[in-house]
Amino acid sequence: MGVPATAPARLSLFIPHPESRLSSELAHGSAIVGIALANGEIRIFYEGNVIGALNLELYRSRAVQAAGRMLHNYPAGYPTRAREDVDPRELVGIGSIDTRSGRLEITARANDLSWWIGPADLADLGFNVEAR
Repeated sequence: MGVPATAPARLSLFIPHPESRLSSELAHGSAIVGIALANGEIRIFYEGNVIGALNLELYRSRAVQAAGRMLHNYPAGYPTRAREDVDPRELVGIGSIDTRSGRLEITARANDLSWWIGPADLADLGFNVEAR
């Protein structure tokens, strides 16, 4: 499997690379969390709220949900289709999530995120988003 034996304190946050297959296969705005595997791939879990659940409307809530799936019964994770091992070139790192508190730390710039993460979510994440 190649994942660490103990659950990590932080998981990486990603968006798909704009030219990757993930950018067209995942629901737009999906939160993606992941961890590097020993074989060089990244194991990701994602949440796109395709069913429109009210508790998953915000990007931060979708990120917490995806992280919870990864950490459930770690290292196996929650049995879901919203999991995949991918080539790192499919992803762009944008920050991390603290697995204990659920706090997001976004290190990317709003301009680099806005094609994937909507204005309301960017504002919720603390970015000053101007109307265009």
